[in-house]
Amino acid sequence: MHLVVVTLAEVFAGVPHVMFCVKAPDGRYLAVNQAFAERAGHAAPGTVLGHTAAELFPADLAATYQAQDDRLLATGTAMRNELELILRPDGSRGWYVTNKTRLVDEQGEVLGIVAVSYDLHTAETVDRRHANLQAAIDLARESYAEPLKVADLAAAAGMTSTQLERSMRRILGMSPKQLLIRTRLEAAMRRLDETDHTVAAIAGACGFYDQSSFTRQFQRVVGITPGAYRARGAHR
Repeated sequence: MHLVVVTLAEVFAGVPHVMFCVKAPDGRYLAVNQAFAERAGHAAPGTVLGHTAAELFPADLAATYQAQDDRLLATGTAMRNELELILRPDGSRGWYVTNKTRLVDEQGEVLGIVAVSYDLHTAETVDRRHANLQAAIDLARESYAEPLKVADLAAAAGMTSTQLERSMRRILGMSPKQLLIRTRLEAAMRRLDETDHTVAAIAGACGFYDQSSFTRQFQRVVGITPGAYRARGAHR
């Protein structure tokens, strides 16, 4: 176990914009890289070890991570390219794509959890040379309140829907539908933070079919309801 953890930590040690960690089944961090340490508010990986997410991150984020871990440990089903919020080094929240899997020994005994997350903001910046794909991203950002479909994004990129799906998954690690949801949720979070508009009004203004759909999507991705998110912000 120790050798595996050390080897994995060495692989990700100097990779920028990518968070890596290994957790024990009880949630204690056994290995993290520098990028993870910085996003946890620490100067070096060593000072993170032995802590849990609840000790390092805001309560709502920690609760989301714990729920993911509990589900993974219980079912064994790995998380693949899941969109989630993680802290950036400056303390702001950003969208990351996360993969998590159980770490097991030769007998199948669960030793812990391995997680890798990368910052989508960085991925998009690097990909600006891909003008066609950027056109689809720009349309999603500028017209998120409209009833956009994947076909609309594909048309903006000059691709078929299948081509856009393939390209976006390869470069950004997410589907066009995930991009639309992400963009709408970003806009909704800004409104929850900066206005006193009702949740229903925000749902409509951000392109969601209705408040119920908005709440389901918000809770699935962010980990808490829009109302709980607003209350958290009011007490920061």
